[in-house]
Amino acid sequence: MSKMKITMIGAGSGFVLQVAAEVTNPFFAGSEFVIMDISQERLDESEKMVAELLAANDVGISLKSTTSEAEALDGANYVISSCEQKRWEFWLKDLKIPEKYGVYMVTAENGGPGGQIHALRNIGMYSKIAKAMERYCPNAWLMNFSNPLSFLSTYLNKYSKIKTLGFCHQVHGSFGVVAEMLGFEPGDLEPISGGVNHFNWLVDVRRKGSAKSFLPEFIHRVRESKYWREQFKDIPDHRLTLDVLNTFGAYPVGYDDHIVEYLPIFYERHEWEKLGIYSCEEWLHGKINDNRGNTLETVYRLVKGEIMHPFPKDDNHPYYKEEPCRVIQALETNIPTYIDAMNIMNHGSISNLPPDAIVDIPALVIGGAVRGIHVGELPLGAMELCRRQITIHEMVARSAHEGDPNLFLQSLCLDPYVHSITQAKAIWKDYLEEYKDVLPMFRESRK
Repeated sequence: MSKMKITMIGAGSGFVLQVAAEVTNPFFAGSEFVIMDISQERLDESEKMVAELLAANDVGISLKSTTSEAEALDGANYVISSCEQKRWEFWLKDLKIPEKYGVYMVTAENGGPGGQIHALRNIGMYSKIAKAMERYCPNAWLMNFSNPLSFLSTYLNKYSKIKTLGFCHQVHGSFGVVAEMLGFEPGDLEPISGGVNHFNWLVDVRRKGSAKSFLPEFIHRVRESKYWREQFKDIPDHRLTLDVLNTFGAYPVGYDDHIVEYLPIFYERHEWEKLGIYSCEEWLHGKINDNRGNTLETVYRLVKGEIMHPFPKDDNHPYYKEEPCRVIQALETNIPTYIDAMNIMNHGSISNLPPDAIVDIPALVIGGAVRGIHVGELPLGAMELCRRQITIHEMVARSAHEGDPNLFLQSLCLDPYVHSITQAKAIWKDYLEEYKDVLPMFRESRK
């Protein structure tokens, strides 16, 4: 048992409820849970829901809410973050601006030109959070959920002094869903994978209780399953995943809507309608028109077991819990704890990717750090696809740090979605004008 101050930056995010549910572990008895958001309305809404969750599992956690970043960070031991600026409005613009120049994206959150400008905005925001942490809690860990995670983790690891970890449930959560789709229980299949965030590649998979590789049987079952060959309502699409598997001979872990951010090469724009593929534009319009925003309410109902869908069958199955509190407990107790995906420095875990790259790999929490597990080599095609993204992540991070707009133009030119320097220049010009107020790193260059 360890009393500490755990701060959540971005209390308007649904992640705050999942973290609150985990803070009720008796290990955290006597600790303080501080939630912070710049919106008083969202903070009040969040505080009510978090207080109810804490009260239902009372282990003596004190709750405090504040709109003051300094107050939230002062003396914090751990800082968990999930925050955005005008998330839905900006996301739609990220998607639509490149379309003017013939660049079409399905999702545009982590990859493509949309992912790059999203990264640039959030780096501007997170650079301030990092500086505030250096002042108010220099020894604290930053545990970040915000996307685009690889970009942010790259920037924070290279250009800030704080300790940072990148959390994403894509590998863990999606593999639980994949297991269910193949007739197993969540946790029956243990993957070993590596790559960059939202673009991992399966190296091996084992069945619980067996030392024998299940990879050949897994690939066979995937190819035979209707869920990878057909589209179903309310079930994650995996048809692109199957195409990638059959083309590259390697299985990309996750869902098509994230994988497609890095793989525009597979389906032409004129094929989308026939394949039932659409951009997230309509969904984003719905989010923008919902003045309250339904993220908190939706997650609240999920946590309480009020929403059901085909997969996962039970969102509250222990397998699907988020990881930060488990990592905190491991860091505090030095009890070795395995995490099947964490965004950290490679240090040779994936032997054919740069050692200083931020990669999404299995890790062990031990000795006051989160240390990568050896994955080995990625197949040649998968390696090259990841290497290109790593270069883009590093160029965008450096562009933000140095305030160099030409570096960002270069990163757009390298993006597989962009087919000409003419497109890259036009997209960058419009992005720079549209987001000039939230890209302070380039103000000097525009004078």
